[in-house]
Amino acid sequence: MKKLMYVAVCILALGLTACGSDDDGGNCRECSLIGIPISVCDNGDGTVTVSGAGESESVTLDEGTTFEEYADEVCAGTITLGL
Repeated sequence: MKKLMYVAVCILALGLTACGSDDDGGNCRECSLIGIPISVCDNGDGTVTVSGAGESESVTLDEGTTFEEYADEVCAGTITLGL
């Protein structure tokens, strides 16, 4: 009976610790622009935060522009950043 209780406790402990959250706090895209690492993160409210070279700025997306489109443009260098 002790062995059965030990196994049950181990299974319970494994189940509680193995099921971590996949939520990393947001959707971010990492890229490099002219050798500077850039991070573009979706804030989930129609704004994005662009970080690089120790600077950070918040940008409101234009109507109809998705996070993926904006991040692609930033990583391609087609958007001028104020960093």
